[in-house]
Amino acid sequence: MSLQRKIKQKKEKTTSPFHPEVMAAWNRGFNAGAKQQNELDTQLMMEWLGKLEEIPGIGPKMAWRIREHYLEFMRGKRESK
Repeated sequence: MSLQRKIKQKKEKTTSPFHPEVMAAWNRGFNAGAKQQNELDTQLMMEWLGKLEEIPGIGPKMAWRIREHYLEFMRGKRESK
């Protein structure tokens, strides 16, 4: 028997040690956690954008440009999906 055939047979016998129900539950938990993290990240970014003028050297015009750039960047990311 060739080495490739042995490897192929070994791969065919290998299965996930997790039950499908466990993997489905893990995936649901992972997705829920990712959604929550995304919401928290968005909230944090909005807070930061709201306080730009408090950063030394950033006035109202520069703050507006930064916010505008961020919104354009995010719009481009959403459209590319």
